[in-house]
Amino acid sequence: MKAYVLIQAEAHGKPLAQSLLAIPGVISAEDISGAYDAIALALAGSTRHLVERVVAEIRKLPGVTRALPAPLIRTLSTEPHREPAAQHEAA
Repeated sequence: MKAYVLIQAEAHGKPLAQSLLAIPGVISAEDISGAYDAIALALAGSTRHLVERVVAEIRKLPGVTRALPAPLIRTLSTEPHREPAAQHEAA
């Protein structure tokens, strides 16, 4: 199963995406702004594995105050995901 994990952290913490990628089961991570500070896409064999292993490890990261799993029910897309060209130039 795939799930997004919405993550809140302390106000002046460091970005989390790099640390999230080191956690087994996390397949992508992004630092974001708004109500949440980061979002991770996780892959787990079951809901139990997601919560007891992946989300539990995310909650152990320094500065993390909340990690809310949101399992995917259905994915729809009109076109393949493409990153803006400006990001490719910066890399």
